[in-house]
Amino acid sequence: MKAVTGARIVTPGDWSDLDLHPSSRHGSIRRAVRQAVTRDPGLEGNAVRLIGLLDDIARRAYDSGGFFCSSLVLGSLETGLLVANVLIQITPDDEKQHVAGAADWCAGMAAAVSCDPDWAEADVSVVALPFAGEAVRLVVASGGVCVQYLVPVAESAQQFVLTFTSPYAPNPAPLISLFDSMASSFAPEYDDIDGDSGDVLAGVVRFDAATNG
Repeated sequence: MKAVTGARIVTPGDWSDLDLHPSSRHGSIRRAVRQAVTRDPGLEGNAVRLIGLLDDIARRAYDSGGFFCSSLVLGSLETGLLVANVLIQITPDDEKQHVAGAADWCAGMAAAVSCDPDWAEADVSVVALPFAGEAVRLVVASGGVCVQYLVPVAESAQQFVLTFTSPYAPNPAPLISLFDSMASSFAPEYDDIDGDSGDVLAGVVRFDAATNG
């Protein structure tokens, strides 16, 4: 039997991974802003406001149970910012819930979401991720962009939730393509609790569901 212990995702070099823990995230955010200003000097005059923006993103990510968050900030606050974000969460384990196979779970979830009026504008499909298997993919592009992947955890009633967002995207197609490319690198990590060797992945983000990492 396998137990999930972490996950891996590849982010582009101009993205900044944010430390979500309240006791350490401010230092992480300051480093991220320095890196952003180095890449794009036009951001220098807005460094303080960017720190506030990323702090709000990190705080919301932590409060929602996220264990990984990475952000991109380009442009300037005067001419217009491109802000993009990825958040990874894992749902609580429910030992009483029936554990369905990935294909059955994805088909049922996709059907349920397609019938939900709250998701009427979403494009819903079942896709296969190279390193994670079948997943439900939801895309909403209305003003901003939201691309979400629901990935069943092997031998569990849990799911990984990958949420990619950009609040203002007049041309959403390139962002959706980028988000899909990032999602294709997503790979869960498992330990075999029966004693056999588990998968070993480079660049793993480890987490503790009880402490948000």
